[in-house]
Amino acid sequence: MKKTKIIATVGPASFNIETIYDMVLNGADVIRINLSHADFKFCDKTIKMIREVEKKLDKPIGIMLDLCGPCVRVDKFIEKTATLQKDKEIKLYNYPVICNNIQFSVDCPDYIKNIMVDDELLLNDGKIVLKVIEKTNDYLNLLIVEGGTVRSNESIYLKNKSISMPFINEKDHDAILYGIKKNIDFLALSYVRDEQDVLSVIDMLIEKSNNHIQIISKIENMSAINNLEEIVKVSDGIMVARGDLAIEVSFEKLPTLSKMILNKTREYEKIGIIATDFLLSMEEELRPARSEITDIYNAVMDKCDAILLSGETTVGKHPALAVDTLSKILISAEEDFDYEENIKETFKNSLKDITSNIAYSVATTAKNLSARCIITNTNSGYTALKISHIKCTCPIIAFSPNNDTLRLLTLNYGVIPKKSIECKSTDTIVKMCVKKARSEFDFEEGDIVIITGGFPINTKNTNFMKIEVI
Repeated sequence: MKKTKIIATVGPASFNIETIYDMVLNGADVIRINLSHADFKFCDKTIKMIREVEKKLDKPIGIMLDLCGPCVRVDKFIEKTATLQKDKEIKLYNYPVICNNIQFSVDCPDYIKNIMVDDELLLNDGKIVLKVIEKTNDYLNLLIVEGGTVRSNESIYLKNKSISMPFINEKDHDAILYGIKKNIDFLALSYVRDEQDVLSVIDMLIEKSNNHIQIISKIENMSAINNLEEIVKVSDGIMVARGDLAIEVSFEKLPTLSKMILNKTREYEKIGIIATDFLLSMEEELRPARSEITDIYNAVMDKCDAILLSGETTVGKHPALAVDTLSKILISAEEDFDYEENIKETFKNSLKDITSNIAYSVATTAKNLSARCIITNTNSGYTALKISHIKCTCPIIAFSPNNDTLRLLTLNYGVIPKKSIECKSTDTIVKMCVKKARSEFDFEEGDIVIITGGFPINTKNTNFMKIEVI
């Protein structure tokens, strides 16, 4: 059973209920909507389909809205894409024009103001390089140093320079309010630069009395690397956005930075996500490249909690198959993970409060007794989160009567969120948990399950562990 979570992005290739159903059935835990390529009408339809799939499968599904962030993007091309040929020229105007392979504009009117001759602009994750050879009041004339295909709404970067922009623009402000209204579960913040960017979004949530949405900060520029610890502290999770990050750093440093970011995320017991190009070949092919299989394996060994698929499920030919392929590779990699060493290392660096000690005892006992599963009954999800952080040998079934809690747990490693009823006593919790767990596992006589929770029933802390023999 897969423990590492999968985030699948919805796009043209998966914008139908059948494909979303198949992706979730094949292992997708969270569905992402990228607002750089989606409007609210698209979001409305996608959220409706997700909730229908959730009901059909009786399975909580998390919803992630990915904000545009303080980023400059190209306007829409007349053919949706344009192929830029090396050594040709193309003009970038400071007002909207018909975009094609000889001219284009961007969504920031003052963009060319601080750009100088000999500056370089980057597109398509840095693959396309445009050099400024002439500047006028109305346009930049650009030499195509490295060509390729550019898509509508794609990010454009000024190499080795930054442009000052407010973190929450009008579009993202409206998107945050939309996310609150639709009760989405995760907000992914693009182009975070420091903790103040994150806090500005948290302030908006507090102002609207929303304590449900979790913040996932995307690390994709050097400013975020330099302020990483402060960003991690104020976020619920961190995403290593390898595509954009590789534009800002020397590409050979990307693996080192990725490991460093995940280590810092684990230090503060936050969710760690890795994104970009895990199954890029499957946008066209039926099978992954050998290097992609190894990349996914190494992500598991680096202790990530979740992996994000983007182009593979938005524009790829085989979105559901890509999810299924990723699931199979994750399950295989998890069989090689050194759980015993990880449990020791994690507890050594964790808080020594009651819940942390119970979580450590649960994880250790589950390994020593080869338990089939760990069962926790939780209102807030905190207990399941603590046990998840340790990364146990067996799955964690988290029962809760709270739908919001269940959807947030879709992003926690090894956690299977399940709906339960309100229980009046600890004995009732134990009986209910074992009964419901039987529907998830084909238990045999002598199988061991470990149950954890709070006693008495209304306590806020997890303080007991019970070993149950089937």
